[in-house]
Amino acid sequence: MRRSWRVGVLLPMAVVVGCRSGPLARASVHPLPPRIPRDAARFEIDSVTDSTASFRVQEARWIRPGHAAYVVDAKQRDALVARLHIVGRDSLTATALITSQVARVRAEHVLLVVRPPSPWWRSIRFWVGSLAGAAVGAGGALLGR
Repeated sequence: MRRSWRVGVLLPMAVVVGCRSGPLARASVHPLPPRIPRDAARFEIDSVTDSTASFRVQEARWIRPGHAAYVVDAKQRDALVARLHIVGRDSLTATALITSQVARVRAEHVLLVVRPPSPWWRSIRFWVGSLAGAAVGAGGALLGR
């Protein structure tokens, strides 16, 4: 008798929980390209081969192998031409591997590299907040005496 009660109550609950309809994940055949920030560093392309592009890094010391880069056509309002992956860098130039392209990359295109975000401890907001919190805490401790 007890067993039929458990089955009669728990089985419908399990069915209801298991058949819960939630938001469906939409599978897209063509994912939207990521939005390239307007403050991305712009570089002129020096040379292009079938699979790589090289460019002068000038004073951009933050560029490292592994960063993502984009090639855009400046004549067509920065239309995306290709995506690249930086694979090498020396003191003057960097080399990027073309990972996907919409059109053929040419030397008259512009290469964009998005600067990676700085760590939290290098942010001015962190230090201002820390100093303000220490000042408020010290003031509260002095007033509490």
